[in-house]
Amino acid sequence: MAMMRRERREREERGSPRRRTRYLDPNAVVDVNDVDFLRRFVTEYGKIVPARLTGVTAAQQRDIKRGVRRARNLGLLA
Repeated sequence: MAMMRRERREREERGSPRRRTRYLDPNAVVDVNDVDFLRRFVTEYGKIVPARLTGVTAAQQRDIKRGVRRARNLGLLA
């Protein structure tokens, strides 16, 4: 029993080689005026999903942030 727990803990410590799913192609340009597109990067509570979960580049994440904040100010996103 203790052996199985230790093996499981060792496996968890190493981590699994999980592939990150990408919402966007790394070369794609973000359209900050497309509200339906921006909704994919916002949780149901209205928080912007981090780039490490969505797989976008840093420049794309900045554009998404800018677009979401602009849409919130215009009242297009909650």
